[in-house]
Amino acid sequence: MLPVGVEYEDVRTEYRDMDARGIPMSVRERYERALANLRAQLRRESHVRPLGEILVELGTLDRAGLQQGLAEQHLRANGELLGEVLLSLNLVKEEALFGALRRQASAN
Repeated sequence: MLPVGVEYEDVRTEYRDMDARGIPMSVRERYERALANLRAQLRRESHVRPLGEILVELGTLDRAGLQQGLAEQHLRANGELLGEVLLSLNLVKEEALFGALRRQASAN
């Protein structure tokens, strides 16, 4: 079984690709449910190191960007994970986020 972070990455990438092609709503709903389930699973998992700290350590994100992302995540209060918020704010690139998620998963 894949680590949840990697599984999340795979589902999110597949969803993004299908969304760009104009996927039917029923398929879109399937992926949204899959992403919601993976988000919930990620929240239940205990992580040795928080994702934000890993991104800062890698030099992908500075402390100010991390604080901005955490504040925005709190303001949105819609269940988005920190990585999703950081991506939407263009504070990190997708490849860097996925690398940090893999590092986080391997540390568990």
